[in-house]
Amino acid sequence: MNLRARYRDLVASAPRVYWIVWWGTLINRLGTFVIPLLTIYLTQQRGLTGEEAGAIVSVYGLGSILASFVGGYFADHVGRRFTMVLSLVSGAGLMVVLGRLDDLVAIEVVVGLLGFAGEMYRPAVSAFVSDVTPEAQRRRAYGLLYWAVNLGWAVAAAVGGAIATYDFHILFYVDAITMAAFGVLVAVAIPETRPTAAVRADQPPSAAWWRDRVFVIFVAINFLMVLLPYQAGAALSLHMTAQGFSPVEYGLVLACNGVLIVLFQPWLTARIDRYDANRILVAAALLYGGGLAMHGLASLLIVHMAAAAVWTIAEILESPTRTALIALMAPADARGRYQGAFVMTWGAGQLLGPRLGTIILGRLGAPALWLGCLGLGSFVAIAFAATARDRRARVAADLAKLTG
Repeated sequence: MNLRARYRDLVASAPRVYWIVWWGTLINRLGTFVIPLLTIYLTQQRGLTGEEAGAIVSVYGLGSILASFVGGYFADHVGRRFTMVLSLVSGAGLMVVLGRLDDLVAIEVVVGLLGFAGEMYRPAVSAFVSDVTPEAQRRRAYGLLYWAVNLGWAVAAAVGGAIATYDFHILFYVDAITMAAFGVLVAVAIPETRPTAAVRADQPPSAAWWRDRVFVIFVAINFLMVLLPYQAGAALSLHMTAQGFSPVEYGLVLACNGVLIVLFQPWLTARIDRYDANRILVAAALLYGGGLAMHGLASLLIVHMAAAAVWTIAEILESPTRTALIALMAPADARGRYQGAFVMTWGAGQLLGPRLGTIILGRLGAPALWLGCLGLGSFVAIAFAATARDRRARVAADLAKLTG
C-alpha cells in the first residue's frame, strides 16, 4: 500500500472521537508557549542564574511524576474523559496564576502544581487512543496525534519567541485560553471510552505495573533516554544565549524541530510501520545522542538547526513506536496506569534533566554536556538492543492469548 492508502485506511478505521481529540490537541498546542520559554523568562525577566532557573523548571517535572500516578489511576478507575477535562481546565487556571506572580517561591510552587495538573492529561489521552483504534492502526494513530502536537509546536515556538520580545505575560494568557478551549471540547464532545469490567470478566484484575519485570526494565531504559531531549530546553537555551543568540533565534531552532515533524512524520511513520519496534528505538537513541552532540560543535545558527534536525528524526521514530508498544504490553484494564508509568519517566526527566544539564554546562562546560549526551544515547541504544528479546516474547505471548 502507498502512503496515501495507508492513511485513508487509518481515516476509515479511526472513529469520529479520535479526530475530535486530534483537532483539540492541535488547538491546545498552538498556544503552548510558556514551558518551552520558561528558562529564558526566569533569567531575563526575573534575573535568575541559569542554575536557579533550571531548578525551578525542574519542579514542573516533580509535578509530572505525581500526575503520572494520579492521571493513570483516574483514567482507569474514573474515566479518560473526566481525567482529561480536569487536567486541561485546572491547568488553564494555574497558567493564569503563574503569569501574575512576582514572588519566586510562589512561582516555583505554581510551576510544580502546573506540572501536576497539566500532565494528568497524558496517560488518559494515550489510553483513549488505545481504546478507540484497532491494533493494526495504532502506531499511525499515535503518530498522527503526535504530528498535531508538533504542528502546533512549530507555530508556537516561532510566535512565542517573537511575542516574548514584546511582552512575556501575553504568553501565559494565550496558553491558558487554548488549554481551556480543549477542555471544553472534550467535555461536550467526547464520550467515556474506558473498557467495562465485562471485557475482562473472566480474568482477575491486573497486577500493578511495577510488578511487571519486562515492563519495569523498559521504563528504566526510557527514563535514561528522556534525559536527552530535555537538554534541548534549559541547557540549549542557555548555551545559545551565551553564544550571543536571541530568544527569537532559539525559538527558530525549536521551530525547526516542529516544522520537520510536520513535514516528514506522517511519511516516516508509515515507512517504519513494518519494522520491529525495538530496532526503531535503538536507532532513535543513537540519533538523539548524535544530534545533541552536534550542538557542542555549533557556532552558527544553521548548525544548531541541523543538529535539531538530527534529534528530530529520533523524536519522529521514537514517540509513536514507544507509545504503541506500551499499548501492546498493557492489560486492557490497566492502559491508563501503564501509559502513566511513561508519563512518570518524562516527569522524572523534566525534574532531573534541566537541572543536571544546567549544572554540567555551568560547572564542567559545554563539551562535557554535549559529549555526555552522545555517550548516554549510545548506552541507551545498547540497553534497548540487549533487552529486546524479552519484549518481543512478551508481546507475542499477549497476542497469542488474544487470538487463541
